[in-house]
Amino acid sequence: MSRLRRSAREVALTVGATLGLVCILAALAAAFLDVHLLVFRSGSMAPTVDTGGAALARTVPAAELEVGNIVSVVGEDRIRVTHRVVALEPAGDAVALTLRGDANRVDDSAPYVVTSAERVFVHVDRLGYVVSWLASPVGYVAAGAAVVGLLFLGFGGGGRPRPPIGGRRRAEHRVSERGSVSAPVALLVAGGLAVVALVTPSVVQPTMASWTDSATAGGTFSALTVAPSPSFNCGGLGLLSVTFSWTAVAGATSYTVHYGAGGSQTRNVTAPSTSTTITSAISSGTAWVVVNRNFGSVTWSSVASNTRTYTVAVVSLCG
Repeated sequence: MSRLRRSAREVALTVGATLGLVCILAALAAAFLDVHLLVFRSGSMAPTVDTGGAALARTVPAAELEVGNIVSVVGEDRIRVTHRVVALEPAGDAVALTLRGDANRVDDSAPYVVTSAERVFVHVDRLGYVVSWLASPVGYVAAGAAVVGLLFLGFGGGGRPRPPIGGRRRAEHRVSERGSVSAPVALLVAGGLAVVALVTPSVVQPTMASWTDSATAGGTFSALTVAPSPSFNCGGLGLLSVTFSWTAVAGATSYTVHYGAGGSQTRNVTAPSTSTTITSAISSGTAWVVVNRNFGSVTWSSVASNTRTYTVAVVSLCG
């Protein structure tokens, strides 16, 4: 193995071992010291902690909290919020915390009554982006590839030693033997990354440093509705059939025609078509049309149009 390759191998294993050890220590801290990693997904704690920042927090009793602490709590809506304590007062065995984001001009909408909270003791800008990437499927794949590569470097990266013939080859053989100590290092790296994969979902806590502010809304508000078809017609004189037609409505994506006894049957007609023919044996009923309009994944419908009565026979009649 060339000196350059050997140096690169040792550097990779050293860096990997350091990361593995850090991962193991972080997992132990989370398990035994109740330390959590918070990733900020909004910016109301700026400039203290911007969006994409990360912080370490430890769960402490509410009695240990003080005004000025940055704490992370979960509200009644199950959303985690990390803000600064601006006031607190006893509430029985608990404490009512009034929180506010550093970038907000007003306090959060309601106090948080807690018996304990996660108090931030260190934070780092932009680290949350890295943590989120590592916790993603792509990050897991990259970690797996790193484990495989480092294990290869630790156990087989040096290649098969050649017979120690001559001084130069004896030296290379001694280097290969010294390189064998990298195997425990590779195991340390693999173990550390495996620990990360197992504990990341429970250690990393996404948090919303929620925005709050006060404002006055003015103007005229109206509800959005779908207009019905202005006219619905029934064409007679068909042979055991009846044709319904209606006026098109701008923006409509489809129309639902109700017919039969009391309009109990339906037929969907895709816009821009504005007519449909019902063929049946002798029957009668009442018919009308409803306008449908899609708004993304939601479909809104209009009220019913005017109604028509009809009779299907040898010569169909409409009223």
